[in-house]
Amino acid sequence: MDITDNLIKEIDIYLKRNLLKKRYKHTISTALTAKKLCKVFDIDRKKGYVAGLLHDIARDFDIDNLLKTVLKDGKGINSEEKEEPELLHGRAGAIIAQELFDIDDREIIEAIQFHTTGSIGMGDLAKIIFIADYIEPHRKYITKEYVKNLFGRPLNEMFEVVLKSVIDYLAKKEKKVSEKTLQLLEEFENERKK
Repeated sequence: MDITDNLIKEIDIYLKRNLLKKRYKHTISTALTAKKLCKVFDIDRKKGYVAGLLHDIARDFDIDNLLKTVLKDGKGINSEEKEEPELLHGRAGAIIAQELFDIDDREIIEAIQFHTTGSIGMGDLAKIIFIADYIEPHRKYITKEYVKNLFGRPLNEMFEVVLKSVIDYLAKKEKKVSEKTLQLLEEFENERKK
């Protein structure tokens, strides 16, 4: 797929009109962070930027709209997602990106879809969006020292550090950690033992 400046502009206009101001600010910051990480790891920067722009496109949807949207992908809704519907905003965002902006790049779709929970076997762009979403500069709980300590590591190591941080953060907030997230951490830990 050809990512044009016009497409980026069209996405930006939509986001400005449809996201809360705070969410829009976070989205732009995530996209810029993703672009920076893509440069570091020699991944297409435009794809990283677009995936960052689109990652939270459905985050401000109400629950009914989220449920209606995700059912379009034919994967159903599991008990964990029924209990925590906000977990669905990545899946819904992937569908919206395809419907509104004709995004057909599988890496971008995967990055949007799994930026919240992660998923076993996710690709490098998806890992970058997961990281960027967590470390973007507007996150009050992320220090400059934390980010500085991440850079210089290989992508998988950086991803694993962020994954553990996300799990710790959720535990401190007394929020349930997704089974997908826990399975992903287990996969990384098993890989390291080999």
